[in-house]
Amino acid sequence: MKIVINTAAFCLITFSLVAAEEKPVTFVPAKPDPLVGDWQGKGSHYVAQLYFAEDGKYQANLLKEFDTESNVVAVLKGSSSGKGVAFEGDGWTATADAKEFKGQKGGDTFQLQHITRTSPTLGAKPPQGGIVLFDGNNLDAWAKKNGKQWLTEDGPPQWKIVPDGAMEVVPGTDCIITHQKFGDCHLHVEFRTLGLPCNSGVFIQTRYEANINETYGRLDRAPNGGFDNCLPSSGKPKIRPSLPPLAWQTFDIDFRAPRFDANGKKNRKRPSHGTFERSKNL
Repeated sequence: MKIVINTAAFCLITFSLVAAEEKPVTFVPAKPDPLVGDWQGKGSHYVAQLYFAEDGKYQANLLKEFDTESNVVAVLKGSSSGKGVAFEGDGWTATADAKEFKGQKGGDTFQLQHITRTSPTLGAKPPQGGIVLFDGNNLDAWAKKNGKQWLTEDGPPQWKIVPDGAMEVVPGTDCIITHQKFGDCHLHVEFRTLGLPCNSGVFIQTRYEANINETYGRLDRAPNGGFDNCLPSSGKPKIRPSLPPLAWQTFDIDFRAPRFDANGKKNRKRPSHGTFERSKNL
């Protein structure tokens, strides 16, 4: 299931699947840029992520490794300099162009090249007996959500299918939900974000939201893949495995629904839970 997110919110529910558009915002589309993305070099002790900060200038995170906990070495701010961009921060100086990102701090150096990382489950075929909710051809499995009545259908979805076979959020048309209802499940979602801001998510049973945010490189934002609305702050993801804007990414969620006794009382000895794989081999 491929979804393009270009505005306020997307969500998906296993009592119904949902995608939402909230308050009007000023949307800034992402544009292909030869410097934005992941950088890595043979023999280097470091990797890096380059992106546009909110002030519109380049920023670079120098990291020990991709997608690991407490991996930030330095944050460098960029400014245009001739044919490339000059960076400095936390005692480091560096330069970047389309071919190379290199820098130094005293006797410590790095020399990196632009790379493209891909989720290992991108394009995965559905397992035998799996239910395909979107195959790139139609939205027959979906309905428009009826405002704040999250599990009530309100006619056909008003999102659109774009030429490459993805569904795209249409601003002002509310979430979409599935006709079919689910309990325990494995859910595979493919998505990409097209700019800022992006406040989206996959909602499971309208209670459990797995965030989709445009947070690539941003150390002060809630990480993608967090169940922020149903977990304490200690339960938030401790790593940030987002891929750059415009890149296709994946969620793979194993969900176990809550159990109830004969009187409808929730069994707290057998609570709901989910496990999460986000874009990489987490």
